Amino acid sequence: MATSKTSTSELFNRYIWLANIVYSAGKITFEEIANKWRNSYWNNDKSNLPLRTFHDHRKAIEQMFDINIECDKHDGFKYYIENNDDIEKGNLRRWLLGTMSVSNSLSESKNIRNRILLEDIPSGMNYLTLILDAMQQGNVLEVSHKGFWSNAENTFRVEPYCLKLFHQRWYLLGHSIEIDEVRVYALDRITDCHLTKLSFRMPEKFDCEAYFSEYYGVFTDSSVKPEIIKLRVDGVTCNYLRSLPLHHSQQEIETVDAHCIFQYFLRPTNDFINELVSMSPDAKVIFPKWLADKINERIREMIASD
Repeated sequence: MATSKTSTSELFNRYIWLANIVYSAGKITFEEIANKWRNSYWNNDKSNLPLRTFHDHRKAIEQMFDINIECDKHDGFKYYIENNDDIEKGNLRRWLLGTMSVSNSLSESKNIRNRILLEDIPSGMNYLTLILDAMQQGNVLEVSHKGFWSNAENTFRVEPYCLKLFHQRWYLLGHSIEIDEVRVYALDRITDCHLTKLSFRMPEKFDCEAYFSEYYGVFTDSSVKPEIIKLRVDGVTCNYLRSLPLHHSQQEIETVDAHCIFQYFLRPTNDFINELVSMSPDAKVIFPKWLADKINERIREMIASD
């Protein structure tokens, strides 16, 4: 499966291929894996898969992705993902495995490439690896950034806390040293970024997931108080929200033939309000009244500007 001339990128793709094969199968024998490898896109020379190479790749997958491929000797020596429940619950590993698996599948589908349409990814992807390195090593970044509402460029130092993906854009949450505040920065608005020699320690009590837990989206505002919000949703949009909830607090509290009502508990910042405006008229806020009025006002302004 691998030779001394195998590049790092090729090995990485093969690790992802193997992890995905086992993950998708649930349980699978080595013979079945070896047969799939003979027909794999990544097997350029159509070579066999030595058992020793297979075990080497298992160890590498565990070290790189914390995904443990184990053997069930009581069920026909079938291999399976030991920590499958952890992967299902863990957003990062599930997203990583899913994304890389799709990438592999697309690579294997070059003959139908013109029938696979993808969304454009903003240029901020260029800085992902650098920011991940800074997070891993505890290095302060020097960032040049242009905000969405201004062309003025600011350069500052930031301690990178976490990365968040929202609506096809990557965002960096970090502590801006000069203003001593935690801020969110869109990566596609970063014009330059490099590591400094300064180091930092991630605050022990800072929970990145908890920081965003009361918000929809990425932009936060502590002056907006969390509250119960009820949303009446019509028709097939109910099914859309059931399969892809707007927020982790979503609860379906009423269901009838023509509509359903979802309840949320969050801080209704602009990201959330804009999302509700985009869902109109299929979704309507029925509580609180001030939020319903604000959304109606936004819609009237949009109509008036046409």
